[in-house]
Order: sequence, then structure tokens, then C-alpha cells
Amino acid sequence: MFTVATINIQNKYKVKNYDGTYQGLDNILLLNRLLEQYHIDIAGLQEVNPRYYDQLRKKISSCYHIHGKSRYFQNVLTRHISFLHTFNEAVPVITKHKVLHEKTMILPFLSSYVPRIVTILKIQVKDFGEVFVFNTHLDDRKNKTKVAELRRLFKLIQKVKSPVILMGDFNMTLKNDDFRKFIQDLEKLHIHHVDAKEKTFKGAKSNYAIDHLFLSDCFHVECVFLEKDKKYQNFSDHYPVICQISPKF
Repeated sequence: MFTVATINIQNKYKVKNYDGTYQGLDNILLLNRLLEQYHIDIAGLQEVNPRYYDQLRKKISSCYHIHGKSRYFQNVLTRHISFLHTFNEAVPVITKHKVLHEKTMILPFLSSYVPRIVTILKIQVKDFGEVFVFNTHLDDRKNKTKVAELRRLFKLIQKVKSPVILMGDFNMTLKNDDFRKFIQDLEKLHIHHVDAKEKTFKGAKSNYAIDHLFLSDCFHVECVFLEKDKKYQNFSDHYPVICQISPKF
């Protein structure tokens, strides 16, 4: 059995030079505690700004490796223009497993104000062999943009012949017809939605998740739950979604 998680760590952009330290807490050390508490093998993070990423590399447990680039190429402009540095988010994947290949790709975004990306890893997992991990964070405003991003994701996943783990903050719930169609399309590829059955964004008015996990049918879901312990209450405005899985024999 191994454990996967999708975790929006919240870019606290209103906090000047936010690097994971907030109200006397080190949220990166809290993240590390979360990873170790549940023996998480693969975690997809969203809203990781460059300062947080730099600290993450320094503070994360030595048994984990971090993969994934930011939405903007790191150069003089992105490092010295405050706005670009603050919003130059990454969607990295943290894993214990051997990484065979990694890639960060821009998703369609012309009808929106910032590009969204997907981090893709090919990893070696005991009992499953090569597994492709997709981690993303879709547009938060325009449904038209989200639909275009879903179509691109589907085309990328469609090319993969190995087992797939897809995760991220999709900013869409099961009430959205376009998202339900995406789920149905993935079902045809034998990739299934894992329903958290409650809201994952703390401020949501409805009891529906916007953070989602999808797994190929070679994976058996042992359990899925949200981490709501009080010690993580200021960690993010999302609840981490944790899923324990095993081989389906």
C-alpha cells in the first residue's frame, strides 16, 4: 500500500515576501510533518511561489525529492519584479520514488490573465512499474479557460500507456457539467475519479470538492480523507486530500 495526496498550500500573497512562515508557524515544517505522519509517497502541491519553493528545497525531509518548474521562466525579470515573483507559482510533485522523466507544460490560457501549468512525472513504483503523475491547478475564473485546460490534459493523458495518477486543484466541482464530461472521458481510458465527498476549499459555500484525484483502474482505493486536524488550521485555505491505495489484483 502507498499514499498519494493533493495539497494546495496557499500562496499567501498578501504577506510580504511570503516564504512559508506565517503567524509564528513554519508551514513548510508542518507540510513535512504531514508527509511523514501519513507516510505519503507522492504529493502534488499547488500555489507554490518561488520563495516557498526555495525554502521547501532546504527544509523538506531528505527522503523526498521535489520536481516541477514555475509558470514563468526564472530570469532577472521574474526575480526582481515583485508581482511576477509573487505569482510565479509552481505545481511541484514531491515523491520518494525514482523519477525517470519530468516535464512542466503550459496549459491553454489566452482567455484568462495568467498561464496555468501541469507538472508531469514518470516514476518507478514497486508493484506497478512505470507510473505517470500529473499535477495541476486550473484557472479560477473563466469556465471557458478551464474547459480548454481540461481538453489539453485529456490529450496528454490519452497518449500515456502506463498507469496514471492525476491530481490537483481543478477549481471545479461535480456540479459542473464540463467537469463531469471530463470524468466520463477519463473513464473510457480506465481512469477513475476518487470522490472526497465534501468540500476541500474551506471557504466554499457548497459541500463539494474542488481538489481532485484520479487513478487508473489498476489502483485500489483503501480510503480517502481530508486532513482537518487543528494543528493544520492556518496551514492553508484548503484541506489536504489524502488517499491510500494498493494494487488491484
